[in-house]
Amino acid sequence: MPFTYNCTRKGVMCLLLWWISGAVYGQTAPGITGKVVNQFTQEPLPFATVYWKAAGFGCMTDNAGIFKLKPSSRPADTLVARYVGYAVKYLPMQHPYNNTELILQLEATMNKGVEVKAKLDRGLVWWRQIVAHKVENSPRHYNNYYAELYNKLELDLANFNRKRLANNKLLQPFAFVLDRVDSTSEQKPFLPVFLSESVSDYYVAGTPPRIREEIKALHTSGIKNESVMEYLGGINQKINTYNNYMLIFKREFISPVSENGDRYYRYKGLDTIQLNGQSYFHLAFTPKREGENLFSGDCWVNSHSWALLKISLSVSGAVDINFVKRLDIIQEFAQLNEKDWVVTKDKFIVELAPLGNEKTTFIGRKTTQYQQIRVNAPDIAGKVMANKKAEEVLIADTALTAGKEYLRQHRPDPLSKNELHAITLVDTLKSMPAFTRLSNTFTFLVDGHIKLGKVEIGPWYKWISRNRIEGMRLRFDLGTTPEFNRNLRLFGYLAYGSKDKAMKGKMAVTYELPKTGWSFASWYKDDLDNNQRGFNGEEVSLDNIFGALVRRHGIPQKFIRQREFKLLAMKKIAGTFSIQGAVSHSAYTTFDPLPSHKMFLRQGEERNNLVNMEMQLNLRYAPGEKEIHTFRKIRRIRGQQPVLELNYALAPSGILDSRYNYQKVNVSLMQQVQLPNWGQLSYMVYGGKIFGDRLPFMLLQMHPGNETYYYNKQSFSLMNKYEFFSDQYAGINIEHHFDRKLLNLLPFMRRTGVRQFWNVKTVVGSMSPSNRSFNHIEFSDYGMRSLKGNVYTEVGTGIDNIFKFFRVDAVWRLYPNSKNASHAGNFGLFGSLRLQF
Repeated sequence: MPFTYNCTRKGVMCLLLWWISGAVYGQTAPGITGKVVNQFTQEPLPFATVYWKAAGFGCMTDNAGIFKLKPSSRPADTLVARYVGYAVKYLPMQHPYNNTELILQLEATMNKGVEVKAKLDRGLVWWRQIVAHKVENSPRHYNNYYAELYNKLELDLANFNRKRLANNKLLQPFAFVLDRVDSTSEQKPFLPVFLSESVSDYYVAGTPPRIREEIKALHTSGIKNESVMEYLGGINQKINTYNNYMLIFKREFISPVSENGDRYYRYKGLDTIQLNGQSYFHLAFTPKREGENLFSGDCWVNSHSWALLKISLSVSGAVDINFVKRLDIIQEFAQLNEKDWVVTKDKFIVELAPLGNEKTTFIGRKTTQYQQIRVNAPDIAGKVMANKKAEEVLIADTALTAGKEYLRQHRPDPLSKNELHAITLVDTLKSMPAFTRLSNTFTFLVDGHIKLGKVEIGPWYKWISRNRIEGMRLRFDLGTTPEFNRNLRLFGYLAYGSKDKAMKGKMAVTYELPKTGWSFASWYKDDLDNNQRGFNGEEVSLDNIFGALVRRHGIPQKFIRQREFKLLAMKKIAGTFSIQGAVSHSAYTTFDPLPSHKMFLRQGEERNNLVNMEMQLNLRYAPGEKEIHTFRKIRRIRGQQPVLELNYALAPSGILDSRYNYQKVNVSLMQQVQLPNWGQLSYMVYGGKIFGDRLPFMLLQMHPGNETYYYNKQSFSLMNKYEFFSDQYAGINIEHHFDRKLLNLLPFMRRTGVRQFWNVKTVVGSMSPSNRSFNHIEFSDYGMRSLKGNVYTEVGTGIDNIFKFFRVDAVWRLYPNSKNASHAGNFGLFGSLRLQF
């Protein structure tokens, strides 16, 4: 406790007593040890200043953010921590000190728009030297590379109201979870809920680079999906701060060490320190303008080689990433030999706020540490040669069973108390019936399905709809779940129309042969064509409760009833190439206002449908594409490389009552291209030909039209469904997103998040005289036409990311002009909804 002296008479004696008491405290009181860290990232802050405010002495943290400080000569004093770009931390302390290690959390301020003011600063000179030496210092210029990777991924809940959660009746069964709230952050509590760890051997070699990762230990809570577990390794760690541009959540950011960084950043030279006998410069940087995709942060630079030792990048505020409240990236480097620098640590921390910045948020932290690094070794190239594709991830059979013990022995740093809580939470919750009920309710609302053990029903949004032929349409879906069989799925539906009083439906089975790349499917379907047909399976179905809301008025619905039996087999080869074969048998019945199927029958023939049999072969080459497999579907994540598809179909007449003989060939090429500093361009080029005469329109190429207000990228927005047909055709679709490049010129638009784009779709097609005559194209009253060698073109522009979800397209139909009174015209506005970062 503090002492008080009466010093009115003998000041010298008082001073002596004060000095003796301070000396006694200094000899008996323990010193202070602790760590200075970034409050958000929990990353240590090297070379921060820590000192006693009253006593007037202090020290600096080492390169791990750790400090050791002698006790203050005062009974009560304030510990002060300072670091450039961070708010000063004041911590009042009294004797006796607590022996536990202090964690001083500093909050960054540079990412809140603080400007680094300088007319001509040495920081600009330092930046120029970093850029001048980028080629030799960039860690990815060697011929081949190996490292043992340790990856850790943690998910936390933050910014929540603890009392409100405790009083929520729905969440009361999970009250024990609140006991795991981090006790050191009561002002901003967070709850660790998930943690995964992995150790892998990581190989890179060749030009273009081929990557091989062998995961030898993996421990994760609640995730058993192998395609998801591949993402828990290091193959997706693509950050390189030496690049001029970096893609983060598919948004382009300009690096502070970009060759034209001085156009976008202010640089400030801060300090020089000595570490292991070498000098390092401390450089800070902040954006010149708000609303652009830039970073705030700092870096430490070797004064001799001008290589980065550590760089910290922070993003917050008006940046072009949806739902991201804050994002930090930290990279650390080390000198491997006299000329090579390598990455030793990557850390990526993001706080997502899907409900709003003031609501509960999710903090994801991914840390990768690189150990036992080797470069330009001959055995590395040999290892990568075993790859079947450019990027390959292999998970050892023993990775899950031995992962926990292996990680305990090989973990670079011990897990914190919070991480130990997180590592078991998901498995604990999944074992609780109350959590299962809550999870099923959420799945029903979002995904549309109700799980009932080994079967599921839904989706609910298809239970009821309406159309011109069926009137009120009722539908019921039933399918199996992974509890029945993880590789085999049975599913189907029944539908009934109140107007036509007819039953329709589908029965299907899919099976995936484990670890072979083979998958099989078969189905029988008898139903109306409810899809707005597009290319590559991109279709918008109107068989749901929302279909009537988005249909354009004044355009009569057109339907074909199709009874189809199909067998399909697919084989994936090397992950990038797939081959698919199928056999289908179909019977078509048309409804007004489409031409009657009876006009295509032979004279005197009485049938209720047209019958056709077709054999199909599809080849697909998709380098750089990744897949996430769920039980019902496969989600493809496209890379930057082109995707090529080739389709061939053969229809022999006389088999199973099939009446038509033809061949079809179709080829398409699509790609997404990143344009540095100008957004992203996507294109699809396609073409095809049908070899056959006197074919009914449903067997020809129907150019995809759209009769709704909902925008479909693959279809022509102002073309009616069943309006144009061809038997030979070629086209191109182009869309360019240039994000906010022009809108950012208007200061009041910088915080809106609205993005811009333009697009063009064009196709040229023709039809043989025999097919035109057979389909009565030249004098049809059904609104069906041939392009006759002309070009159909639509151009459009619009704004995207309205309120983070909505997109509006303005589309003009250039040629040929619409002459059909039932058509919406030559201009239209369309809306769409999508979730994007």
